Amino acid sequence: MSDVLAERLSGIQLALFELIWPAFDWIEAIYVGAEPGLCVAHVQVNRPPSQAEEDDCKRLLGEIFDSALAGTSMPLKVVQGKQRPLAPGYQEAISGEIFKMIAKEVAPWRLDAGR
Repeated sequence: MSDVLAERLSGIQLALFELIWPAFDWIEAIYVGAEPGLCVAHVQVNRPPSQAEEDDCKRLLGEIFDSALAGTSMPLKVVQGKQRPLAPGYQEAISGEIFKMIAKEVAPWRLDAGR
């Protein structure tokens, strides 16, 4: 993971917690990593999303990462699959466990509601 991503990860996680996690129940986890000149969001899925779901998710991810990476020259690449990324250097940005950790801190009522 790049220094820029590591520095901005907590803000990205909060945005994923608020916008992505509750809206897309087909997401198991999102991992963030860097490839040369790119920020990569690897979306681990538990089922294939519909084209509309995938498009909506990519649009929201684009908005989140555009804001988080403002002032950098790192465009976002979104990939998805049933497995976590195999390449080294990816950081888990949101998952069920991270959702629970964030919810305990900022929104405990969401623990009862789930996603």
